[in-house]
Amino acid sequence: MAEVELREVTKIFGKNVVAVDHVSFTVHDGEFVVILGPSGCGKTTTLRLIAGLESVTSGEILINGRVVNDVPPKDRDIAMVFQNYALYPHMTVFDNMAFGLKMRKVPKDEIRRRVLEAAEILGIQDLLDRKPRELSGGQRQRVAVGRAIVRHPQVFLFDEPLSNLDAKMRVRMRAELANLHKRIGATSIYVTHDQVEAMTLGDRIVLLNEGKVQQIADPLTLYHQPLNRFVAGFIGSPPMNFFEGVLEEKDGTLRFVNAFMEVPIPKEKQKNLQTGMKVTLGVRPEDLYHAPYRKDEEPSFQATVEFRETLGNEVLVYYRRDDVQFISRIPPHHIPNEGETLEVFIHLPNIHLFDAESGVNLTVNL
Repeated sequence: MAEVELREVTKIFGKNVVAVDHVSFTVHDGEFVVILGPSGCGKTTTLRLIAGLESVTSGEILINGRVVNDVPPKDRDIAMVFQNYALYPHMTVFDNMAFGLKMRKVPKDEIRRRVLEAAEILGIQDLLDRKPRELSGGQRQRVAVGRAIVRHPQVFLFDEPLSNLDAKMRVRMRAELANLHKRIGATSIYVTHDQVEAMTLGDRIVLLNEGKVQQIADPLTLYHQPLNRFVAGFIGSPPMNFFEGVLEEKDGTLRFVNAFMEVPIPKEKQKNLQTGMKVTLGVRPEDLYHAPYRKDEEPSFQATVEFRETLGNEVLVYYRRDDVQFISRIPPHHIPNEGETLEVFIHLPNIHLFDAESGVNLTVNL
């Protein structure tokens, strides 16, 4: 297997369309890294640059310590799995998986051994004589992954491979891909816009927006210690709630203040804060709750329930106060009524404060 390193990689299309903007990160040997971000953020372009399907405008891409900027895709020793499977409809599963090896003139016995080995890993031994039209979407995706496995490449590249599957099959295939990675220990780079896929599959996540890296971290660090407002708002479903306000000192305590709330700032979060700063208060839905779930003496404010989403194991409560809408996630035991005005409490240890202009998280401790 191999290590993949990007050094200040930039890709510009045409005269001034910057798709990838000075992106740098390293994927260590055997690591599973997910490139995550919204549509148009540059994640697929980054993957195509690693694969050699696009040329680098500036910067360097290294695989196993070798600069591969000018190395053609076939010589980079990578295997790519696309979202559209790209199977040959007239070939059997066996022949689809074996095709790349045949083109490289690998001996027949070795081809058969590798295909049967990959088929066993993926649980598709009984499908080798079928044509793609006879397979389900999940089975086709396994074949596409198997075609990559038989290559024994240094690096696996996945371009949104589960996007064409239904929700139930995506969950199953996520688990299978995670188990596959544990079994073969391959260096893998996986592109997706789906944060659930990223959080469940990735050892680390590279979060992009508008071609730039916003944060690189393991899933829990991204969730609990976002470096900026974009990361905080993108990671988490429902996303983090944001409230605009200013910092004021009252009764010897530094507080976040706006038209309808005053929130004392815990001392451990005050290092980068000053009185008079315009800031954005960030609170996760699970850290907002009404009276039955109140934990300690915590700040509160009144808001009206607009509507609810009852999801079985949890309830999402949509509140409004003035022109601000926000969401609370609570257990399904004390469900408020729509139109009801309640006291909403904030769990202080988990709050975040972002600079109102730059969006930088002023309370993160990394």
